Amino acid sequence: METLNVLGKFNGKRLDNFPALQHNNLFKRIRENFHFELFLKGGHMLFSPFYLTLRGEAFPELTGFIAQNEEFLDSLKDFIINTLFVYSAVVEENANYLVNEQDVLIGRLRYHDHSRFEVKFYSHYQDELQSAYNDKIYLGRIFIDLKKFEKEHLGLHEYFNSILEQNAKIQERAIHKLRYYDDYKKPYLDEIDYLAREVHGEAVERIKLLPKGDLRSAPTVTLIESIDNLLHLQNLMVELRDFTLEFESKLRLGEETNYVKYLFKFSKDLINDIKYLSKLYYLISNKVSKYSIV
Repeated sequence: METLNVLGKFNGKRLDNFPALQHNNLFKRIRENFHFELFLKGGHMLFSPFYLTLRGEAFPELTGFIAQNEEFLDSLKDFIINTLFVYSAVVEENANYLVNEQDVLIGRLRYHDHSRFEVKFYSHYQDELQSAYNDKIYLGRIFIDLKKFEKEHLGLHEYFNSILEQNAKIQERAIHKLRYYDDYKKPYLDEIDYLAREVHGEAVERIKLLPKGDLRSAPTVTLIESIDNLLHLQNLMVELRDFTLEFESKLRLGEETNYVKYLFKFSKDLINDIKYLSKLYYLISNKVSKYSIV
């Protein structure tokens, strides 16, 4: 119920603290087929784009909230979609799961604190939402603060802190989920732990060197230095990604199915984050070069 309480503090009013963007057809389709998923009363509840309950049992407080907050929820969708466009590469990296007319995007909101949420994204086929919901495909995650759209340092702190948090989770889950934990600990889990900490430590220092706010007014020399730092972080993340994918393949060969799904989400987020760094690299490079192909 904490999620409803936080969202209810906006009193049903539309969010207006984010930019109005002109989207391409893919983002427009995602917006039209966006399904909210909220964690309420100990379970995940799924809602259609028109806020009809598709999974989970509705209750009076929820019914009342939806009746009074449709405009707010519409603006929340736009806030999330625009954050995906500006501060992530989840859609670009996973376009093949989203281009079909039957593909829907599910956004699972998990409350963190104050007005901040983590949003995890899944794709599914429209006709199978009811019959095979557990077959949905994990696409990635973003972080939002409903009080503020703009992110300091391009939101990179959130992604690199998440890597460290997820590393702790996969290390803990390995103890309980792997059948042959001792066989995997030293050659794989310990190395992932080392690489994740190295990436996070480097990121903390390198992000400090990036402009804190809007890059549009940053001096050219600062932008060039930012490109160098982004490339350095990307190279470290590629090493962590490649090693994680190698471990994932080893687990699949060993039929460690109870654990591999957790590692898959970790590697998926790494892939998305690398794509986002590449996206930033090209945007900043175009600005530095003062040349545009359009």
